[in-house]
Amino acid sequence: MTGSWKLFLLCSLLQGAGCNAAEFEALMPERVTTLNGSCVTVPCNFTLWDGFDALLKPGCKKLWYKIKDQPISNQLISSTTIRGELTAHDCTTTFNNVHEDNGQYYFRIDCDGSDLRYNFNENPVTIRIKGLPDAPRLTPPKEPVVEGTPVELGCSAPSYCDTHPPTVTWTPALGLSTQLQQNDTVTSTLTFNASHLHHGNNVSCTAAYYIPSGNKTVTSTRYQLSISYAPRNTSAVGSPCLPAREGGCLNLTCTSHANPAVSEFTWYRIHGEHILKIGTGSSLSSQLWNTNNVFFCEARNKIGTEKSDVFKIDIQTPPRILPASSCSRIAAWVRCSCDSVGRPSPSLEWRLDGKLVLGSEDVSVSQVKLENATLRSSLTMRAPAGPTALTCHSSNAAGNTSQELPVPHQDIQQYLTDQLPWIAATAVLAAGLLFATACAVRAWKMATRTRLGSDGLLNKAPPNQGNPQVFFRSGEDIYANIDTLMNTVGPREEPVGAGGEAAGLGEGAVGLGEGAVGLGEGAVGLGEGAVGLGEGAVGPREEAVTAAGSSALIQRDSEEAADPAADRQVEDCDVLYTTVNWKNKKKKKKGDLG
Repeated sequence: MTGSWKLFLLCSLLQGAGCNAAEFEALMPERVTTLNGSCVTVPCNFTLWDGFDALLKPGCKKLWYKIKDQPISNQLISSTTIRGELTAHDCTTTFNNVHEDNGQYYFRIDCDGSDLRYNFNENPVTIRIKGLPDAPRLTPPKEPVVEGTPVELGCSAPSYCDTHPPTVTWTPALGLSTQLQQNDTVTSTLTFNASHLHHGNNVSCTAAYYIPSGNKTVTSTRYQLSISYAPRNTSAVGSPCLPAREGGCLNLTCTSHANPAVSEFTWYRIHGEHILKIGTGSSLSSQLWNTNNVFFCEARNKIGTEKSDVFKIDIQTPPRILPASSCSRIAAWVRCSCDSVGRPSPSLEWRLDGKLVLGSEDVSVSQVKLENATLRSSLTMRAPAGPTALTCHSSNAAGNTSQELPVPHQDIQQYLTDQLPWIAATAVLAAGLLFATACAVRAWKMATRTRLGSDGLLNKAPPNQGNPQVFFRSGEDIYANIDTLMNTVGPREEPVGAGGEAAGLGEGAVGLGEGAVGLGEGAVGLGEGAVGLGEGAVGPREEAVTAAGSSALIQRDSEEAADPAADRQVEDCDVLYTTVNWKNKKKKKKGDLG
């Protein structure tokens, strides 16, 4: 509150007790300040001589003049608003749209129709013009702020025109703000709950003034918030000494944000269900184990503590084939299993006699991941007949290893026993193929001979023609007279005698038999060649003659020689014609038949 307003209020309270001196006098501030183009309110109070109070009427004029060098040229100010009640001796007035700097103004009262007319120019008010408003003043919290407690910040800005006070805003807007105007001052209060996120933030307030010719704004100085809080964003990280293997070193680092700063860092290692304290400090060096390489840290200050998330590192270990790896035999099949453990998880492959084993119809390979970075590969194949080298090979980024697994195999006797059904089936199949081949060859030969003997015709001669003969058309043809063959033992008409003649006949018959045998042997070719003849013969009484049939005919003729009736029947027989392929033989003379 300015001194002018304090004096005005004091005199108003003390009217009739010293301030009312029974004189014409105006009480107002010596000077007021405003912005160029803005407004300003001048607090004003006046006194009158005794007896003039009764002349104050609501219709009396309230005027303000600007003092010039010559009194007669004083200027009436029309851009004013009388806000006070004249009958209450209140002449408070607002000057609008002020532009002139350091102007002096006084108050005049003029009551027409009475003697009350007076210029209160003994104590004029001076109005000063500012180009820019004064910066608002920010008031920080009274006590240190702890996270989670409420915080109040104040901002005070001068109000040059009470009808258009400034608008106060906060940056950043951390919470709720309220604004209050008191006389020529505007106060804004910002309230929020303190958080570690607010720590270090720069807070400021800004006052914006309304001016018809263009608004003007001004910002306060910045205030940096200081919030006390327990450790936050605590984290643990590690950097291994490469390569990260069992027994190697691990450099651990713990970081945290706190206000006040962290006073102590503590390191822990998780071992199964137990937590082991392993050291203190923001940095720590530890040894890597094969397992349980899990760490975390704890940060502490006077406000509180916070634990970090766990930091876990997987060390690299070369693959190791577990003793459970083995092979077993089930009937004619062998099933093998190979387990390998390592970090990173290893790969597995099978090699049989040095060659990579891949899946096929007789070989099945599968893999499955187990716990603790363990990989299992299973192999199923037919049992080998003899000793076989089967190797399980495992590798990862840290190394590789191999192990040969004993493979149960079949002995020769057992192998042959197991294979016997297959051998028998194969033999039967081969015999069937051989038989089919032989049949095909024989059929081909028969077909060939049929074509070769197709010219041989077996014809019956017309009846009652003598000398029936068998004709052979080839160059090797032999002409044989059936009658002559029949008469080898003598004429048919002559009865066969008894005793010696019969014996001669028997001997002759023997000769005939031998000759018949020769004819039979030769007839073999005739029979073979006559197969096609029999099938393709034409005519009313044509017949196919085989070698056996020819021999039977000769034998029948020999038997009919002793029977005339039979001879007569023979005479009526037709002549048979045929063609026989004979081998070259020397012809016997007739004398040789005896």
